[in-house]
Amino acid sequence: MKILRTSLWAIGLLMVAQQMNGQNENMPTLATYYFVELVPNPERDSISPSESQKILNQHLKNIKEMAQQGRLLLAGPFADGGGLFILDAKSKKEAESWVMEDPAVKAKVFNFELRKWFTEKGMLSLETKEE
Repeated sequence: MKILRTSLWAIGLLMVAQQMNGQNENMPTLATYYFVELVPNPERDSISPSESQKILNQHLKNIKEMAQQGRLLLAGPFADGGGLFILDAKSKKEAESWVMEDPAVKAKVFNFELRKWFTEKGMLSLETKEE
């Protein structure tokens, strides 16, 4: 299993390097996004349930606004806390500025890790489920 993961990582790295160098027209075209992991802040001050609800409501409003603006492609919580954003930004600096404006980040409820993320153009499809 470790060999498979290493091989997949190496193939991905090769694709990125070839794309950046303009080599091999047969390689897929890559799209660049920014993957943000929102991590619960263990050092945050304790907040009241009403303040926590207020921050959550503002956080959810921000998520909807970023999606409507085309900045946010995907967002959601993890079962064990925290969550993720996939952002369509022009640069890491731009993506970071958007995350820093999130009410839950501003309130220090979450820390975050931001990574530049590549995928083959056309591979990211947003599912529309009817329940």
